Amino acid sequence: MGKDVAAIRNELRVRLGQIARELGREVYPDGLSRDTKFSELETIAGTLGDEIARQLIETQVRGQAEGWPEEQLGECPECGGPARKAPDQPRVLTTTRGEVAWDERVGHCTRCRRAFFPSAPSLGH
Repeated sequence: MGKDVAAIRNELRVRLGQIARELGREVYPDGLSRDTKFSELETIAGTLGDEIARQLIETQVRGQAEGWPEEQLGECPECGGPARKAPDQPRVLTTTRGEVAWDERVGHCTRCRRAFFPSAPSLGH
């Protein structure tokens, strides 16, 4: 079951503030100059926020895929035969925050020799 987004935001508010200040010092080491347009600051902040979001998604999906036990490959969706692990396949998904890449688990049916991607209900399917 998913976490409450507002609760996560509140729990991480202090740490997010620290990260924002650290990034601000890196982007503007001498401080924000008076001639910086608000729209420029907003664009930079949005780009950095999107990259943090993209990396968070990618890190979590990669960890989930890498931690998928072989015994949970399930049965072949075609014939119901037993599955064994086949070599993982690269996967790239374009999100609203950018491209996310990981190696997707692949099953191989020992009966009908079909390769398939096991279903992953925890990925939102």
